[in-house]
Amino acid sequence: MVPKFCRLAWRVNDMENFTSQMGELVGAQFFTPGFIAELYPDADFKVMFGEHGIEPIQPGAEGLAFGEDSGSLIEIAIDVANAEDVRAKLEGAGYQPTAISYLPVPAVNEYLFGSDFHGVPFLACTEGVNEEQIRSERPFDFLADAAPPKVACVTLVVKDADALAADLKSFHGMDFMESDPAGFARRALIGPHRVKLIEGPSALLDGVEGPLVSADIILSDVEAARARFEAAGYGVKHIRPLASGGNAYYFGPTVQGFPVTLYPASADAEILGLEVKPS
Repeated sequence: MVPKFCRLAWRVNDMENFTSQMGELVGAQFFTPGFIAELYPDADFKVMFGEHGIEPIQPGAEGLAFGEDSGSLIEIAIDVANAEDVRAKLEGAGYQPTAISYLPVPAVNEYLFGSDFHGVPFLACTEGVNEEQIRSERPFDFLADAAPPKVACVTLVVKDADALAADLKSFHGMDFMESDPAGFARRALIGPHRVKLIEGPSALLDGVEGPLVSADIILSDVEAARARFEAAGYGVKHIRPLASGGNAYYFGPTVQGFPVTLYPASADAEILGLEVKPS
């Protein structure tokens, strides 16, 4: 299905620390060596990439050639039917890509448009090209097919959710509907693409850099993961009872500032704002 969320890139200052801690807390050794850094043999930054949808990037001494104006959130990548079509539409509206990444195996580009686009760095990539690139060297599942734990949704705080939703519909083909803001704000929009936009102030957002409020991670055993996060010193900031059963737990910033919500995998439909029957 396109369009859909496929990964998020997060700036880290210590790759080994981030990947080992997140792996222990979430409960899986779920980081695999990335391929992107291999495309830039002279670069000194580090990249990891996994089936779970998290892509930590550690800048080197020379920094990064992309994402420098976006804070810790480097990109929210969206699979689209054709990245070239999205690029052309955005450029036609006056936006220019802040970075172009070439993937040699499928021989295509993906395009990052920076924070001048509603304050959120979105990357357009043609569906399947990253998986094809990685599969040239190792097995790799699509995010939709990968087993939990994985990112099921990204929650973003924006100034004007309606305006951003309209542009994401126009340029990326993403449809949104009203959803439960789950205590974060006064309103929320979401869609089957797994991107949630929230609007309005909330005390829950104190200390969150933004625009990324949360990487919403689904797990087979959410209570065990909650206990591990709490034991590591990350307290639950908000508990959301779920109609489908169990709870969602919002921690806010965790390892190197990475903001996290934990959901039981059984709540996937509810995450996307679909009606569910109580369990």
